[in-house]
Amino acid sequence: MKTIEVDDEVFAYLQGNAIPYVETPNLTLRRLFKMNGSTPSSEATASHQPVQYGIRGKEQKADLPTLIRAGLLREGQKMFLLDYQGRKIERYEAIVSGKALLWHNNIYSMSELAKICLKKEGFRSESVRGPAHWSNYDGITVKDLWNRYLSKKKTG
Repeated sequence: MKTIEVDDEVFAYLQGNAIPYVETPNLTLRRLFKMNGSTPSSEATASHQPVQYGIRGKEQKADLPTLIRAGLLREGQKMFLLDYQGRKIERYEAIVSGKALLWHNNIYSMSELAKICLKKEGFRSESVRGPAHWSNYDGITVKDLWNRYLSKKKTG
């Protein structure tokens, strides 16, 4: 760990963008700089063709920042794990943080965190669709919120 000094204005901005009682200053900076733990070199060197959604059954993935901008989720909102039968497991609570979920001071994709938590509960499937396993307090999954967003987008 390195120590840095920031002026009062920068520190106030950092405080204003932190998720209270959840994020450390380092986690806030990682989220603001869109550093989710993956190595920059692997992202920069990955060569891939852009995905064309709607062709050959490929669907656009649920995107947390889009749902936040649409007002369907909030930054810092609590999300709860659902098992494969759709039952809420409240002891697995994560926080919406940018394009990922914050859990125990670490940033995870929805699928990655669902897989970790479901394994702790005794489920062994390697096929985990994260948006179907995370819901808001009312039990509405990220997958359902995404479908709601997409249908609203199509109609107008």
